[in-house]
Amino acid sequence: MNRYKTCIAVAALAALVTGTGVANADQLADIKARGTLVCGVLSNGAPFGFQDPDTREIVGYDVDFCKGVAKELGVKPELKVLSLDARIPELTQGRIDILAAVLGFNPQRAQQITFSDTYFVSNQVMAASTASSNKKLGDLAGKRVSTIKGSSNIPMVQRVLPTAQIVSYDDAPSAFMALAQKKVDGYVLSESLMHRFIDKLGANANTITILSPPVGREYWGLGMKKGEPGLADAVNGALVKMQASGESQQIFDKWLGTGSSFKMKRDFTTAPIPG
Repeated sequence: MNRYKTCIAVAALAALVTGTGVANADQLADIKARGTLVCGVLSNGAPFGFQDPDTREIVGYDVDFCKGVAKELGVKPELKVLSLDARIPELTQGRIDILAAVLGFNPQRAQQITFSDTYFVSNQVMAASTASSNKKLGDLAGKRVSTIKGSSNIPMVQRVLPTAQIVSYDDAPSAFMALAQKKVDGYVLSESLMHRFIDKLGANANTITILSPPVGREYWGLGMKKGEPGLADAVNGALVKMQASGESQQIFDKWLGTGSSFKMKRDFTTAPIPG
């Protein structure tokens, strides 16, 4: 080993021993020293993250969880609006501390970032025309089902209805319209979004029915950079406290509960994400 390489090796070893290296960076300590938790959120994903038309503030289910975690950490929340595509890049590049942005768990994402315990579980449901003979999920076997191109619920449909004919559309409104116009027999989407689309039918809302059981379940977690166990433990601890105090249930009821237009019931609890 030449002199230059020896100096580099000694410097690297000294950094590890003295704690000055990047490997020993503590994001949680930085957050507390700064006094703010920078949360990446959406501004066009009601009821999870959207702009209130009256106050112009970003509000929603995800926003309230960001605020709840920040409170438990003893810091103030700072919201940063992101696009769906920018969520993980903004996190891995250190521009935000956590993601609270409809982030469903999958193995590919788990290789890039750390997921917290669940703070929401999204049932993926099938809807059909009320006037049709399709009354339960199994009735869609061999029939045409609309989806969004590239959606994570396509493999779910293929698993539970292997003979279904998948018809993919560029966006959710187009896929829902295909069902409303009876071009397809069923449409699969997250339960919260499905309720939104049905509700927008107004007087015709009773023409579309959500079938049972759900096609599958997608587990959502708050996203964090890998290699920050202190922050991950603190965020999970905050979620556990919010669950125990009833705050998590209150947030759900406020945005998605039976008193909201979604009329959903919370059928999950804060827990490690399966898998």
